[in-house]
Amino acid sequence: MKKKVYLVAGGTGGHINAAIAIGEKLESEGLDIEYLTGTRELDYKLLSSYKTQHLDAKPLRTKNPLQLIRNILNNLKSFWKILKNFQETRPVFVVGAGGYVCGPTLLAAYLLGIKVYIIEQNAVMGLTNRLLSFFSSKIFVHFEKTLGLRPRDMHKVRVVGNPTRSTITPVPLKEPQEKLHVLVFGGSLGAKQINDTIFSLLKNPPFKEMVIHHQTGTETVEVSTEVEYVNSKYIDNMQREYEWCDVIISRAGASTISELSIIKKPVLIFPYPHATDNHQYHNAKIFQESSDFSVFVLDPKIALEEGVIQVKDFLVKAKNKELKYTQAPSQGNNTCEAIVREIFEDVGMA
Repeated sequence: MKKKVYLVAGGTGGHINAAIAIGEKLESEGLDIEYLTGTRELDYKLLSSYKTQHLDAKPLRTKNPLQLIRNILNNLKSFWKILKNFQETRPVFVVGAGGYVCGPTLLAAYLLGIKVYIIEQNAVMGLTNRLLSFFSSKIFVHFEKTLGLRPRDMHKVRVVGNPTRSTITPVPLKEPQEKLHVLVFGGSLGAKQINDTIFSLLKNPPFKEMVIHHQTGTETVEVSTEVEYVNSKYIDNMQREYEWCDVIISRAGASTISELSIIKKPVLIFPYPHATDNHQYHNAKIFQESSDFSVFVLDPKIALEEGVIQVKDFLVKAKNKELKYTQAPSQGNNTCEAIVREIFEDVGMA
């Protein structure tokens, strides 16, 4: 019988895709993988083809005292449900890849003597991971300068990058096209700030010689414009889009930053203005400092009019070949191998 492992993640594409990336590697090592997630839209969409349990876990960050009590009760129900599950299945370890569903599930595993591990993808450690860090055997982080880590936990910290699915691979530099190819996306659910900026820009584009592919996160939108423009609710094949584009406009979620570091094409970043602890801005700035190609980071709370000006300036620079493209090919992402190797050594499976 295969040894059992649970991967826990929910809420965002970054968390879930990181869990899936680790799951792919663990499955290749002959383990029986099951996912634990929440009940939000992406929890169902991205994990629909995997063995998954959905738990009604809730966040502890709320200013409403009554809502906090309700959320704690919900989490207690999830805790008792998964505690019973772990008692029956006895997994060899449990990995939390982000989201508040990790709280009750990893606590249940720890109380049963099952080793737990957490992945912190962002430049600022979230509340759930700060609590889980007390009893996690190892803490895997994306950024060396991750904020929120306690000095007493540094012996458990491993800087490994962010787990990225095997479908995202390095792309060769493209020959210049007659038209500039622009890829725009705001994460798995889109981004109103980016959408509004692009829709405004399309009314008065800086030049006509470009093609824009835009993931809006909403239903297809009809737009009247002089440039070639295509939008979709969700891009299923990001690798194909990364190969197609010349430049990128995006958010700064950990998963996106990880993919951009593999693709290595000039990017204009709109950090999400309401991200917890402003972590997207910190993600973007650290990424900018370490990149050997053009990375522009805007103020998260930039006004619409100024955002349009900045995007136009970025596109004009791209058209005039003023942006820096890296000459160093990406080696891809070895994070999953590093994480699995560390865990196997810790649980005696190496």
